[in-house]
Formats: sequence, structure tokens, C-alpha cells
Amino acid sequence: MVIAWLFLLQFAAALGSPCEERSGAWLTDRDEFLRTDEPKYLQGLHVACFWQQDHKLLLEAHMNGVREEKPLQAEFESKALNEDWRSFRKALQSKMRFTKATNEWGNFHLKQPFGIFAESGHRLGSSAEVLAAGLVLIMEGGQWFWPPVRVGYLRRLQGTPYQLETQSVQPVVFRVRGFLREEECEVIIAMGKSNMSESPVVPMDIHKPDLDAKEYRTSTQARISSSESPLLQELDLRISNLTRVPVSHNEEVQVLRYRLGEFYAAHNDNFDPEFYQTSVDYIDKGHRNRLLTVFWYLTNVEKGGETNFPRANALPQPQDVHSCKDGLKVRPEVGTVVFWYSLRPNGNNDPNGLHSGCPVEDGQKWSANYWVWNKPRSFEISMPDAEVDDEYSGEMSVATEEVQAANNITVVFDNRHSYPMYLFWKPPDRDQEAFMGVVKPKESISMLTFPGHVWHLRAGADQSSQLIGAQEINDRPSQQVFLLSPEEAYEPSAGEL
Repeated sequence: MVIAWLFLLQFAAALGSPCEERSGAWLTDRDEFLRTDEPKYLQGLHVACFWQQDHKLLLEAHMNGVREEKPLQAEFESKALNEDWRSFRKALQSKMRFTKATNEWGNFHLKQPFGIFAESGHRLGSSAEVLAAGLVLIMEGGQWFWPPVRVGYLRRLQGTPYQLETQSVQPVVFRVRGFLREEECEVIIAMGKSNMSESPVVPMDIHKPDLDAKEYRTSTQARISSSESPLLQELDLRISNLTRVPVSHNEEVQVLRYRLGEFYAAHNDNFDPEFYQTSVDYIDKGHRNRLLTVFWYLTNVEKGGETNFPRANALPQPQDVHSCKDGLKVRPEVGTVVFWYSLRPNGNNDPNGLHSGCPVEDGQKWSANYWVWNKPRSFEISMPDAEVDDEYSGEMSVATEEVQAANNITVVFDNRHSYPMYLFWKPPDRDQEAFMGVVKPKESISMLTFPGHVWHLRAGADQSSQLIGAQEINDRPSQQVFLLSPEEAYEPSAGEL
């Protein structure tokens, strides 16, 4: 008995997580969840720390993204690190006691397996990668999900000039100022102007065939494929780097014009299978759906035109879907994007994502919808982890070479110099470059990209500045690291420093 008790004490002491300081940047206090009609946590988002001690693999996890005084603790057998990815995932799922059946939709063979991510949002694919990362985020819904932490929280996106500003925890809403340059907004508006038509509404099963869309939506719109514009191709990549979801999951952009008095009544962007059984047939019984919306503000608006979230601040479901009286209102601000999640981290619907476009009261509003799905838009593209074995089906987690080539590659630029390097992205079919961020001295920057893309390193934040080096992305590794070593034959001038 004494020996067993001493072992328990030793085990409890050993579970002092070495990731405690890092985990604070990802956890939300329960009192930030104001609603009383749903759980006070992020359903299906788990923050876990792994480390080795005495030939054991130890785990400490804050479940559902909330800070706990007594987080879950578990121990794996030493052989866990030598097991294949399938067995490791199955053991992890058992230790953390979560399941794939999180709703009443059924057909769970269609739901993608959970994803394990590093803090950068990079998807991990082996137990060795998990141990090397130490702190990981586990998403039951299979895609990266930014934790909100608290209203007003600012999260700097490493290697970019952008930061996420949390606007709301329920729903999860972020604002990113300066994401679009004014000249980019002008180009997008010009593209939209030549293709405008009345904005449609996707009818629910309960709607009559002669539904008048103007009862709910009075704007005009133009859908533009990224293949039509180098700028939109660049924004595809920029947004993928923002959301940490591959470009293959994105819809084409929908450019919107709201003139005086025009509006969009409160609605959800995803398709709840309860209401879209027959009118929408490509949602895999609910398991293929719009995950989030990135909404672009292309102009300022003198008065009105806000995006309103009527269920924010613990407000009830509105009786009047046309009213903008109550809720969280985000004002149009040229170059700013707002993005919110329509699904929870476990893949379930989030009714709090209800939102509306308030009537324009003075001036004109140009904006754009950009929807990101939880699965690839093309049925030809497989997902990482789509064949991982768990207790539900025979699945495997490592993508084939064809899938790797179809999905984004993570590249890391590691600056060993004592001065900054300026990173530009150039697609293979155009001369114009896009500034993507600064690689600070002795730091690194992570980006998502595709095979064939070219990355330029320059001496300044302008594409006319001195070219230091160029890197073309190949199609073999899923992650590539470029070391910018001090031996490179370049020294900055006094002006560049």
C-alpha cells in the first residue's frame, strides 16, 4: 500500500505541465461565456500538453478550451511514441474521452476525423510531431479554429502585420483591421460593378417555390472566381494564412453592393440539415458545411450598413429578423475584414452565428462574402486524416502524395541574420508580387503555399527593393524549412537597416 501511495504521489508531481505558460494564450475563462441556454465552453476544442518523463508519455489537457483548476491528466505506455499514427490517435481519443457522435445527424462515417494542430495552426501527422510541439490544439470537427480567449483580446499573427481582435465569444467573431489595402478594395469593386445582379437567397425546405428573395435581401451581387484575377488568387492565399484552412475549402468571392435602404435580414451562413434536406444536396447530411465567413469591407459607410449579430451578448433568438436594434454591431471600415464561425469546433451548428446586414442609412456600402468550408469544395480532393482509423470506421491520417499536392504546403523561413528580411509571394503566372510579412532577426515565419509558387526575400517592404533570394516551392514534403544563414552574401546598407 505504501509503495502504491508513493507511486501516486510521484505520478501527481510529475504531471506539472511544462506547457502551463503557453496554454494561457489559448484558454477562455468560463465567465466569458454569458449564455445560460448552452454549455459555457468551446465544444470540441481541447488544449493539450505532451511530454516525456521516466520513459512515459504524459498528457495534461484543458478540455473544451476553458481554463480548469484540475485539467485532465493521463499517462501513455512508453510504446505509444513508437506506434503508428492510427494507434496513437485511437489511444489519445480514449484517454480524452471524446466521441465522433456529437449531434443527432447520424451518418458519422461522413464526419471528418478530429485534427491535431501545432500552435501555428499546422496540422500534425505523427506522434513524434506531437511530442516535438509539446502544446497542441485538438479540434473534434477536424479543422483549425481560433480560440477567442475574451472580448478585446488581441492575437498577433506571427510573420504578418495583422492581429485578430476578438469581438465576441458567443458567437466567435474576430476583426482584422488593414487586411485589405484601399487600392485592392477599388480593384475588387471595379470587378464587381460589371457583373452585378440581384442577390439570391438559398431557400429552406419549408419555403414555398415562389419565395420572394427581396423580403429578406435587397442587395446586388457578383460572384467572381479567383481564376479570373491574380489579386483574388493572392487573397485566397492570404485568407488561408489567416484562417489556417486550405485554399481548396474556399468558395469564390461574392462582391456585394448595398444602396440606400438596402439590407439583409438575420440569417445563418451554414446549412442546418434539419432545414436543408432537399433544397441543398451537397452537405453530406450536415457534415460538409460552411465553417466560417470572412466578410470584407470595401468602403466606409456614412451611416448604417453594420454587420449585426443579434444573439451576441447572451441575447435571445430575435423575433424580428429585420431589426438591427439589439446585438453586436460592427461598423464598415474600408480594408477591414470580420470573420466569424458558423460551426462549433466539434463540427456542430452554432446558432449564435446568426447575423444581418443592417440597412444603409446614408451613402453606399461595398463589401464581399468569402465562405470557407470544413471540407474541400471539390469532391476530387481528399482531406488529411480522411482515412484515419478510429472506433467509427477504417480511416488513416497521412495523406497520399496526390492529396499532399492538392493541398497547401507549410513553409518556414528561419532568419539567422541580425537584420530583418521582407517576404513577398509571387504566383508563377504573374510578375506582380505581394508583400506577406517580415522575418525578424533570429526569428522565423510560417506561411501556407502551393507547389510552383515562388517566394522572394527582399531588403525592404517594397517589391522594388533589393532582391536577396528566391525560393520555389516543390511538391514533395508537406513542410519545407528555408534557413536564411549569415553566410549568404548580402549585407544591408545603412538605409535598409
